[in-house]
Amino acid sequence: MSYCTVPLTNQPYSEQEFKLTLKNKRNINIKLKLRYNDLCEDWTAEVIDNSTGKTLIDTLPFVPGVNLLGQFGYLNIGEAYVIPTTDTELMMPDNTTLGSVFVLVWGDRS
Repeated sequence: MSYCTVPLTNQPYSEQEFKLTLKNKRNINIKLKLRYNDLCEDWTAEVIDNSTGKTLIDTLPFVPGVNLLGQFGYLNIGEAYVIPTTDTELMMPDNTTLGSVFVLVWGDRS
C-alpha cells in the first residue's frame, strides 16, 4: 500500500492541483476545488481530471474515517481519507483545521 498526505490549505473556494504516482507507477493527475459551507460547517470537493478538464466527482464530502472514494472505485483513482493528525474534539474539519488538524491522505492498495 502506498499513501501520501496531500498538502491542502483551508482557503474556501480554492483550487488545489496535485499529481500522484501510486505504488504501481500509475500517475493520477487531479485538480481539487475545495468549498467550505458556512451554514453546514463542512468541506466538500469537486474532483476534476486535470488532463481532460472533466469533472469526475462533484460535492464530495470530507467525512473523516471513511474512504471518500469508496463508491467511486470504477474511476480507478485510488482511495482518499480525511484523518485527524492530533487529538481533537472536532468530528469534522472546520474552516480553520483542514490541512493542519485534519489532513487528506490519498493512495492505492495495489
